Amino acid sequence: MKTVQVPNEFAHPLFFRGGEVFEVKNELAFPQMMKNVPFYYDMTEREPFPWEHIEQSIPAVQQLWNEEKATLEHCFAKRDRRAARQPMIRGLSYLLSCLFWLNGKRVSNVRHWQEEIRALPITPVNCLERLQFIFDRCDVYHSFIQLCELFGETEKLAYKQIAINKRMAR
Repeated sequence: MKTVQVPNEFAHPLFFRGGEVFEVKNELAFPQMMKNVPFYYDMTEREPFPWEHIEQSIPAVQQLWNEEKATLEHCFAKRDRRAARQPMIRGLSYLLSCLFWLNGKRVSNVRHWQEEIRALPITPVNCLERLQFIFDRCDVYHSFIQLCELFGETEKLAYKQIAINKRMAR
């Protein structure tokens, strides 16, 4: 069993407290560790780096999101905001990872996510404002809708970038 201290840059109230520690009992296959520890692959920086292999990593994380989305649809159908909170936070962490990986970078600072997102060249339209809405009210239905739309747009951008990367590799 391995103990990892959460780097200060990842201490954001939605994800981790300052100085928080997490234990890794058994490392699960990619991307399953993200379900238990947001930004796991970004914090541990273990090869293969997901941001260097977006053709595999982004669809895998998209699959995790689809599982959370099904849970969230059920929560919001029952108007259970409390039950929706944790799956929404996980979904938000998946989206942030995908946005950075799409740009060939690891998530390096969640505390100052606004500046980090602003610096990314490839993002959905009005990404910063839409993310701010989700961060501010992560357990409301409209945030869920916004998160779904951002995931769909990010997925399209990822497939476009994958095609560009393949063309450039020739």
